[in-house]
Amino acid sequence: MRSKFFFILLSVCFISLRMSAQNPSSDFKIVGYYPTNGAMKADTSEVPFEKLTHINLAFVNPDVSGNFNQNFNALIPFIKAAHRQNVKVLYSITGGGFHALLKEDKRQGLIKELVSKVLQYDADGIDVDLEWGYTLGPLGMATSLSFPSVDPSYSVPDPNYGPFIMELARALRSHDKLITSALPSRLAKEISHEVLSQFDFINIMSYDNHDLRRPDRPGNHSSYVDAMDDLDYYRNTLNMPKEKLILGVPFYGRGFGPGLNDPIIGYMNYSDIVSTYPGAEWVDHWHLPNGYIMYYNGIPTIKNKTELAKKEAGGIMIWELLYDAPIGQKSLLNAIYEAAH
Repeated sequence: MRSKFFFILLSVCFISLRMSAQNPSSDFKIVGYYPTNGAMKADTSEVPFEKLTHINLAFVNPDVSGNFNQNFNALIPFIKAAHRQNVKVLYSITGGGFHALLKEDKRQGLIKELVSKVLQYDADGIDVDLEWGYTLGPLGMATSLSFPSVDPSYSVPDPNYGPFIMELARALRSHDKLITSALPSRLAKEISHEVLSQFDFINIMSYDNHDLRRPDRPGNHSSYVDAMDDLDYYRNTLNMPKEKLILGVPFYGRGFGPGLNDPIIGYMNYSDIVSTYPGAEWVDHWHLPNGYIMYYNGIPTIKNKTELAKKEAGGIMIWELLYDAPIGQKSLLNAIYEAAH
């Protein structure tokens, strides 16, 4: 009887070790942004929840008075479907109209409404995607190209950003809810370590690294070298722990024309790239028929970045899930999942 028990115990240990070897980073996060309007009408059976750990609904914003006018009831089936697969769902807030709402006289009202919506509709927290104009100041001419919602009148970081984060974090944690952030790959020193430390994790936007005002300087806006540099910056300059860092990857490309003054193609979904150009999934750029070169991340780079994130970070973030090819051999999410496990 004792030997039989020992054999069972040995078998359990062997299976556990084997599973650990197959999945060495069980805490590895795979965070995907998903459009809020899409989630409201999604066929949840077609959402790849099983390959994700977190979904950020982009975006859930108030109006200028701080009122939330979205139909949150329409999100209930999506959130319930995610929870059945142990996926956490966060509301992501962004935009250029928040400056007045972050001021001391409005801040608590905004926080109260955010927490109320999280609790009422069983979400798991708030993702604060307030970047340019809040943490770094606006992008000048590039703002109108890639960040049209940024208020150009703000030339310095918003001094109310820090107090807002501190108070929102305190309110969410009192209900055991998460607070996360999406931040640019080169964060300004104006954000204190105390404020950065409030986030459960930070989604590093390691993309859009080429200035959209400079079509004469083509190149990949999200290279593997960029990813290494960004993680190094957050870990060694900002002294953030690796488990709080989530490496952002793009599911889209940016195209540069053959002429120095040709306008940049701001977006081309990865799905459109690989469905239009067979074989494009295996490289990071493609020569288009009109002479443009489209730069993006193909499967090899996405897998390499996932391996990098397993060593130097706590997970991978995706902007955005609906830009992916259908789950299968061309899917970037599938490549991430395979590399992560």
